[in-house]
Amino acid sequence: MRRRLLRWANWFALVNAAVLALVGAQYLWQYSAPLSPAVAWTYAAVASVGHMAALAYSPLLVLTPVLLLLPWPRVVLPLGVVLISALVAFLVLDTLVFAEQRYHLNALTFRILEPTTWGFLALYFLLALAIEAMLAVWVWRRTALPSASRVGWVLPLVLGICLVSSQLTHAAAEPYYYVPVTAFDRYLPLYAPIKSNILVKLRLVERSRARERAFVSALAGVSDRTLNYPIAPLRCEPRVPALNILLVVIDGMRADALNAPAAPRLSDFASAAIRFDAHYSGGNTSQTGMFSLFYGIPPTYFDAFYALARPPVLMDMFRQHGYQLGLFSSSPVHRPVVGLDRTAFAQIPNLRQETQSAVGEAAGSAGRDRALTAEWYEWLQRRDSARPFFGFLYYNAAIKLEPPDGYPPVVADPPRATVQQRRYGRYLTAVHFVDSLVGAVLEDLARRGLNDKTVVIVTSDHGIEFDEAGLGFKGHGTAFTDYQLRTPLLLRWPGHAPQRVTRRTSHNDLAPTVLTELFGCTNPPSDYASGQSLFSSAEWEWLVAGSRTDHALIQPGRVTIVYASGFEVRDPQYRLIPTPSVSPDAVRAAAREMSRFYR
Repeated sequence: MRRRLLRWANWFALVNAAVLALVGAQYLWQYSAPLSPAVAWTYAAVASVGHMAALAYSPLLVLTPVLLLLPWPRVVLPLGVVLISALVAFLVLDTLVFAEQRYHLNALTFRILEPTTWGFLALYFLLALAIEAMLAVWVWRRTALPSASRVGWVLPLVLGICLVSSQLTHAAAEPYYYVPVTAFDRYLPLYAPIKSNILVKLRLVERSRARERAFVSALAGVSDRTLNYPIAPLRCEPRVPALNILLVVIDGMRADALNAPAAPRLSDFASAAIRFDAHYSGGNTSQTGMFSLFYGIPPTYFDAFYALARPPVLMDMFRQHGYQLGLFSSSPVHRPVVGLDRTAFAQIPNLRQETQSAVGEAAGSAGRDRALTAEWYEWLQRRDSARPFFGFLYYNAAIKLEPPDGYPPVVADPPRATVQQRRYGRYLTAVHFVDSLVGAVLEDLARRGLNDKTVVIVTSDHGIEFDEAGLGFKGHGTAFTDYQLRTPLLLRWPGHAPQRVTRRTSHNDLAPTVLTELFGCTNPPSDYASGQSLFSSAEWEWLVAGSRTDHALIQPGRVTIVYASGFEVRDPQYRLIPTPSVSPDAVRAAAREMSRFYR
């Protein structure tokens, strides 16, 4: 009986692979690559078949142990029918939601479904129950035939080949920046394609050459069929004379590190700048934080923009108006944990990929930070002084806790210091080192007479935590606490007086500030961003922040974290709320914001 039940389970999954593929055809219909190469559609079809087959076989994770322990058809068949019916109903509803809203269902969005939607979901489930019950009985009868045992294991092999081949195709397309393949990532629910640099590490792909060939020459207009970004063409009249922009990002510098002992040069600079005391990044990782900084929209869009290599309108404006780009990063811009080469700096020809420590300089982040500073001085010296510039300096030593060897510590470790206390002390020392480099850069601007011609922005991509709350959260990308989300923001803008701003601001506000104040764009910021100008009086009521795999709805007094399998709500001290409630209006508004830039 167990053997026949196993045959039934296998055939039932095969039949439902066809059912789910039929339901999932709606995702292929939404796939906006009708003019893409045939390989894109081939990949999409194969990936869809393989993924739907994997979903169809997922109930076997529950069914197999049950049928081995209780090999009774009257138990196994009804259980299989219920499990697959729930999956079919979910997928039907998800296709409808995705077609209308351009996002997939998760545990939190389920909580805000309207009563009528729940009614339709129940109807889909009942219809699926009826259909699946008939299919289960039909398959059960077929399993008694001898031919079923011979054919039933060939088809799973074919479906498995579809699944594996689509994953390998994606892994190969990633280092080649082949957008027609990577653009399909977000269309399937629960789809997680391989993103690997193994071909680069094996020296089978030369990254810079592949990037230039793919991005600069072949990608113009690809994203227009998927993204509704910006929502309307920008109407801009840049100010004359144009101001330069210098954006300094100190990886991992949290807000409370901006103090005289740890950052004396920046503390002095803050007195002559606009200091934002309640500023939040859009993420607790470099990837999500930098995305929100340049794009000004929720980092949940990252995968779509990354797959399509669509740069932000902010960088579009710099290029359109002839700005010289001096882009210097201590760590490689192609790191998957940041992805600047495929997002903010996409389609910039001859992009500088990484920084090497100078000859005689120690290796590591401190050496690279010094090297990029020296290279910035050289670039600034030889630039065309008749044209404005956008400078970007991305320092890395603070997040790596890597001050130079022998660098004087900022604070002494207390007696019997814990590991985290020692790490925090080393972190402050690394911040002090980076502060010395940034301070020298700012003094150099003054020596060159550029202060009155240059907007200076100093911030961080995210913060860092050392288990200060005793909840076990350390580093970054581990929690949506203030330690990991709040960053310093200093803004010196010629013509604007220094002040301290206490209202809540975020990285989403940077693009609207530059586009309205520097480029004279008259569009409402909502056409291209989720924030407002930093010179307005607006503050956010909620903020969508992201990590590597999850995202959160940040509200004053509460944090709602959304996982693939559920959600949780935490209080201002980041303690779990046992019986959480959600704010339907805020969740609906956030869901709309996470989908309105899709077509």
